[in-house]
Amino acid sequence: MSKQNLSGNRKRLTFSLTLFLVMIAAVACVNDLTPEGGWSGPVEEGGYLFIGNHDGSLVRFNPESGNLDSNWRYPDGDGLGAMYSKSVIIGENIYNVGYTCSGDNCRAEVFGLNLADGSPIWGQNGLELNTKLVGSIGVSGETIFIGTTGIGEEEDGADGYFYAIDSATDASSIVKWRIALDSNSFSGVVVDGSTAYIGTMEGTLYAIDISNIDDSANSEDRIKWTFDAEGAIAGPIHAENGNLYFGDLASNVYKLNASSRSGSSQISEVNSSNGEWIFDVGVWVWAAPIIENGVVYVSALDGSIFALDEATGSENWSSSIEGQIVSSPTLFDRQRGDTRERALAVPSGKENVWVISVIDGRELGVFVTGGPVKATPLVYNENLYVHTMSGDLKWFSVADTTQRGCVELNGGGRCD
Repeated sequence: MSKQNLSGNRKRLTFSLTLFLVMIAAVACVNDLTPEGGWSGPVEEGGYLFIGNHDGSLVRFNPESGNLDSNWRYPDGDGLGAMYSKSVIIGENIYNVGYTCSGDNCRAEVFGLNLADGSPIWGQNGLELNTKLVGSIGVSGETIFIGTTGIGEEEDGADGYFYAIDSATDASSIVKWRIALDSNSFSGVVVDGSTAYIGTMEGTLYAIDISNIDDSANSEDRIKWTFDAEGAIAGPIHAENGNLYFGDLASNVYKLNASSRSGSSQISEVNSSNGEWIFDVGVWVWAAPIIENGVVYVSALDGSIFALDEATGSENWSSSIEGQIVSSPTLFDRQRGDTRERALAVPSGKENVWVISVIDGRELGVFVTGGPVKATPLVYNENLYVHTMSGDLKWFSVADTTQRGCVELNGGGRCD
């Protein structure tokens, strides 16, 4: 073997070993996720906004008065620690999850509340689990779905689980069934038709049959197929028109044709003949991709934003902001006089929410928050509502980006 070939082999081996060690460190770092408030974005229902605050309490905000409802909060005392998911609403009730840790001991709760008065629907407490609950909540009919890490008291248990939970107020058993996963799950659950999808830190994407939802026998048989990504799947999955879009910690973004994948199979290759593709963004992807008019918008942890052709995965343009992007941007209409332009409101883990043109990635403006933002903003009644990492809810005019108000989500005081 020549010296040149030997040198090249050593370089490739060194690079491969370095990449391997980086990935091991990355997974270890994320798996040791310390509860942190400020990630839960607001949702609107019945003219109110519902937000999980910095301490892990779900609160209700009145946009008309600009104040928190002091009589609507769960729990009443200390918060649950941290809420990462947006709330989901089923009928007259609202659901969310939170958790806190002391060393390696973690305590989590899945709870449901009456929308009108905030009273718990399952008694004083919800479903308590000794685990971490980080990802988004999936919904199908009256069933909600969550992903977990390992359950603390189960010494021989799996490293993660997929739970199906009965949302009914009169449920005889809150947990319908669960499925063991190959690793911790932080991706949350997304539902498309009769299938739920969840990712793990092992890099496995599961497709789970949720038809005949009340049948608890042989729940493991509900796994329809799995897909092995190149890296850990830490962020949410987006499902649309029978396709799945998600990123991993090996710097990839995937489009999978879920409807074309056969049952009871494990296919790790991306099949371009079925419209699938993989795109290397060069850095970790945590935020869920969003899609509009045949364009997939991908946000990365280094502040990069990519606009990809939905059909082919080819790049239309790329841009960047200052700071990490850990939550999805929000699409909205930016208006200047008689001109309306579609834009992205991109939250920055350093500070502010940046306005980026969907046409070419140009920076069009900025909503000045004065601090980090890790929650997806909400556009409601011509205002952009932003949950900041300092624990405030700030709102801005969509028309001119000026701040209209600010309220502290813990105490309810004004911070204008």
